[in-house]
Amino acid sequence: MSDAARDIWVWFEPDVLPGYAWSFPLPNGGANVGFGIVRQDNTPVGHMKKLWPELLARPQIREVLGPTATPEAPHRAWPIPARVDRIQLSAGRALFVGDAAAATDPMTGEGIAQALLTGRLAADAVIRWGSSTPADVARDYEAAVRRELVADHRMSSLLTHATRHRKGVRTAMRVAGANAWTRRNFARWLFEDYPRAAIVTPRRWHRGMFTGPGAYRAAYRAV
Repeated sequence: MSDAARDIWVWFEPDVLPGYAWSFPLPNGGANVGFGIVRQDNTPVGHMKKLWPELLARPQIREVLGPTATPEAPHRAWPIPARVDRIQLSAGRALFVGDAAAATDPMTGEGIAQALLTGRLAADAVIRWGSSTPADVARDYEAAVRRELVADHRMSSLLTHATRHRKGVRTAMRVAGANAWTRRNFARWLFEDYPRAAIVTPRRWHRGMFTGPGAYRAAYRAV
């Protein structure tokens, strides 16, 4: 891999919008390279298979990865459910969390944080209402999921529509790149270091929300 691949890269290619491609550095000179798209009803799965080699051959991406970069394994693709605002979250004594609750970000496809959060919310509901009926547990859990995730989900859905075209992405990049503070906090927001809809949910505001070191930096230090 090239020296440039030691950084995080995100590409907003016009024909992929509102999706994006990425390259994240890995140990021993490797990189995690991939792309995500919002699949439409008329988009066949085979479209992604065809798009893979086309993306990797594009000059701006090849320049970052380096001319000698080769894949370590076959390409893999899978659908990511993102409809926590309208999916069934419980059935009898079962509480659905993570992918089973379709708790992923509609804009980025990220779902690890949501899986951990819904698992914790389910456990909290069981602890609070364990001696009561399953219906009470489910009601408490569903209310907690709506409170913690639905506003962020709807914000991401709106932003997905706004980034379907180059003009929307250019406007967002211009605002995000205005200065060092906006660049830093845009990156933190993109990686969900604070809630997606934090700015419109004052109940989640706290001192130092925009001044912390960030999850990626903390993880990098620990390696």
